[in-house]
Amino acid sequence: MNLKEDLIQRKTVYQGKYLRAEEHRVRLPNGREAVREVVAPPNAVGMLALDSDENAYLVRQYRGAIGQVTLEIPAGIFEPGESAEQTARRECEEEIKFRPGRLDFLLTYFHSVGFSSGRIELFVARDLSPSPDAATDPGEILEVVKIPLEALYQKVVSRELIDSKTLLAVLWYRHLFGSK
Repeated sequence: MNLKEDLIQRKTVYQGKYLRAEEHRVRLPNGREAVREVVAPPNAVGMLALDSDENAYLVRQYRGAIGQVTLEIPAGIFEPGESAEQTARRECEEEIKFRPGRLDFLLTYFHSVGFSSGRIELFVARDLSPSPDAATDPGEILEVVKIPLEALYQKVVSRELIDSKTLLAVLWYRHLFGSK
């Protein structure tokens, strides 16, 4: 069965600093036309940053879109010309003040396929070395939280955490590597 929609027209209805909203006119497989609203955020990375004792480093920050403080893995958006690995290294240093010696790819996911083109690539950051003088993003106020990986996993399964990239990183890491 053919399920593919053909794009007829794409129109930008909003262009902000980070987000673009588009209206897509599409032709459905049955020949009818429909309108799709698509949000196009920048792509991003997230890192489950682990030290040699299996402690995870997260950030606590206020998220205005949902009006609450969250506990999340460090993450950030790609700068022009950066690879996923370069972005992951830069964001680790900016957010948790550690430089990862090693990055292991976990997975790529699209955070809301029904209306968003946004993609996040997840890594495990290991062999962390302190980088206390790393630049910070002046638009962010973060609190770094160090937590044993097993305790973080318990926060995930007890539904204390709500951030999708954090949930996926912890669960996928646990699936791949188990617990100690």
